[in-house]
Amino acid sequence: MGNEQLETGTILHEGRSSMAKIRLGFIGCGGVAQQHFTGIATFEDVEMVAFSDLNAELVNRTAAQYGGQPFTRLEEMFSAVEMDAVYIILPPFAHGPAEFAALERRLPFFVEKPVGSDLGVLREIAAEVEKADLLTSVGYMTRYRQSVQTARAILRDDPAALVYGGWIGSTPRMNAPIHQWWVAKEKSGGQLVEQTTHTVDLVRYLCGEAVEVYAVTAHGFVSDIPGYTIDDASLAVVRLANGGIATFYSACCADGGGGVNLNLYARRHTLQFTGWEHSLRILEDGQVRCEVKGEPDIFRIEDRAFVAALQTGDRSTILCSYADGFRTTRLTLAANEAMATGRPVALT
Repeated sequence: MGNEQLETGTILHEGRSSMAKIRLGFIGCGGVAQQHFTGIATFEDVEMVAFSDLNAELVNRTAAQYGGQPFTRLEEMFSAVEMDAVYIILPPFAHGPAEFAALERRLPFFVEKPVGSDLGVLREIAAEVEKADLLTSVGYMTRYRQSVQTARAILRDDPAALVYGGWIGSTPRMNAPIHQWWVAKEKSGGQLVEQTTHTVDLVRYLCGEAVEVYAVTAHGFVSDIPGYTIDDASLAVVRLANGGIATFYSACCADGGGGVNLNLYARRHTLQFTGWEHSLRILEDGQVRCEVKGEPDIFRIEDRAFVAALQTGDRSTILCSYADGFRTTRLTLAANEAMATGRPVALT
């Protein structure tokens, strides 16, 4: 799928006029949400009609900047404003009410990763989405990168036997707005669930499903942050259904520097992703065959795909549905269970 395909779309779904605009509402106006707002605001065929956030100052400022009505209660937003779809951009622990409200109204929704932290709630949402055959999308934006599509084509014929990758970050900043929930494992799920989830999802997308996971953690290296209960570092080893193995590393204590990397080793190819933008280097027979640079505007590309699906009803532009995003989150939550129990966990 070329990214240029996502730049155009005729509004045909449900009999809409070709001049009608897609009306979007948003639940959550934090840092990641702002990344979406920047790109969506440039779409001439979209109207940003409503924003909801518990922070009244933030939601009022956001609505003033992008248009639309501000709300501090999502029920009021759903009742007061007509929307074609809603974006749900919330911390892991806060998922559930927004999704069920959208489901009740049969309203298509985009939900940021991870889709939540309560496996029971997520299973119920996934079942209801399937029952309603609702159009959904999950914010694993890296799937939309040309580097990833290139790697996926290679791995179809030359599957990876060994995979390792992850996210190494610095100690959480005390003054960051997300500090109050990100450093609490019961709220964020920890770095594997909340951040390295992108790498986990990419491996699922490129290599297939996991069948078993075992994980270990490191603690005690960060002791000066109030409310800090997440793991300083973790390592998860996954057995894949195709017989391959994957290792995911995470750390949020590396003030000296870290980064994002993913390496895949197949019989004929070695694939090396580097950086948040996931630029790719492809090696064959020990030589660099080519390099593919990562796109800087990946949120805009991902959002364009969702809008295109809303316009036409063609879901092929969406590369991660709710059911798919649920399976990635399920794997990371299983890894957390393995961390807690010290035993391998089978994926069911």
